[in-house]
Amino acid sequence: MPSQRPNTEAGLLSTLASAISISGGASVGQYGPLVHFGGVIGDYFSKLTRDQTSPHILLACGAAAAVSSGFGAPFAGLVFAHEVIVRHFSLKAVAPILISAVVAHTFSREMYSYEPLFQISIGGISNFYEIFPLALLGILAGLIATLYMRGLTGKLPIPKQIPTYLLPIIAGIICGITGLFLPETLGLGTNFIRNIIENPISIDYVFLLLLGKLFLTVVCIRLFLFGGIFSPALFIGVSLGCIFVAFFNQIIPDLNYSLFVIAGMAAVTSCVIGGPISTLLIVFELTSDYQVALGAGISVCFSNLISSKIYGHSAFDQMLLNRNIDLRLGRDNLHLKSISISSIYNKNYIRLAPEHKVEDMIKILSESENSDGYIISPTGVLLGKVFLPKLILIENKSLPPDKDLFTDFLSLNENQNILDAIDLIKDFVGESVPVVDNNNNIVGIVTESDLFNQLLIAENIRKKEELSD
Repeated sequence: MPSQRPNTEAGLLSTLASAISISGGASVGQYGPLVHFGGVIGDYFSKLTRDQTSPHILLACGAAAAVSSGFGAPFAGLVFAHEVIVRHFSLKAVAPILISAVVAHTFSREMYSYEPLFQISIGGISNFYEIFPLALLGILAGLIATLYMRGLTGKLPIPKQIPTYLLPIIAGIICGITGLFLPETLGLGTNFIRNIIENPISIDYVFLLLLGKLFLTVVCIRLFLFGGIFSPALFIGVSLGCIFVAFFNQIIPDLNYSLFVIAGMAAVTSCVIGGPISTLLIVFELTSDYQVALGAGISVCFSNLISSKIYGHSAFDQMLLNRNIDLRLGRDNLHLKSISISSIYNKNYIRLAPEHKVEDMIKILSESENSDGYIISPTGVLLGKVFLPKLILIENKSLPPDKDLFTDFLSLNENQNILDAIDLIKDFVGESVPVVDNNNNIVGIVTESDLFNQLLIAENIRKKEELSD
């Protein structure tokens, strides 16, 4: 919906803020800001073309281009856009997203020197029994990823006495002090990731780096140092894989060290971004080795099973949930949740006065061919609702109806959304439901057919997005 689309100026400023944080050594990532920047640019082009192409498709094109150029993995960019951004497979979106990913990949390779993240031959599973430690690594990765995501999105009791503008300064001081003892935890950590994949490092030191990176990233993000959470997840994952294979080698010697390190990286990262398939494609495209992706896939499966049960789909989903946007509802329901009752109610209701006798009410409703009538005060306050069949059953029709007859009724607030309204009236039996404002003044009515029409509209929008025109 237009009101929920990215703000271009704010998006560019947040990207600039992320660049400043990263260049200053903050323990944050670059890929999140890249994806955000790509999405903002894609949406901006959609605005320039007056939405001739669906805004969500161009936004996904920008995100795919960012992943493709950042990792050198165009097919991973395509799947990432569908898996994480669009959240469904769309025939209509495949071609433009893939073109964006390939063009971005080609352009970045031409303009900048590209150094692969993995520069050695890794190899896959060589023995059947290696499946079991890979599965166990996935379980541990799911737990570590859950701890990391809870730190990023959980409640953080910051004293109100501390001004907001001081929080990034505090984060910078903490980073500086930690960096004196654990310098690898500062910045993106790309060199550390490359080195640890090729050469084992002291396990005690790697364990400190894992804890330090997790702590610093949470501190930076929560204290408003802009940046991503993707790169730190890679760092945490390779550290976990290194520690795990070192301990498990005592039980099963000669395990493929590099495979387990990459599997740990993929397992943690896939949980954080909520994109297991795109993460495996990144591994495949970076290593050009199908066997490595298969081995990492075992850990990814188990890590996502654990984190989804304990935490949820991803850190990004939880951040949106904290803003009252629940992606688990599905696109149809999210569309309905974005529409207010005030946009669909009508004013074609039967107005009755408190002093009307039962016989008068029956006559008014019969002549208007309505079964529902609303008793409204002179100031517009809704006092009650009457139902024609019940009025007919009253013996003494020369008096106003008893209050017990018309005060028990369902009403909706004009600020409620369509989805909540549908849930409220699921057991409703009648012709219409009154809509009131915050002062209980009646502003209109809605019928079940009004809400049903909105359901059909949401379904048609989804079908149009999924299928080619």
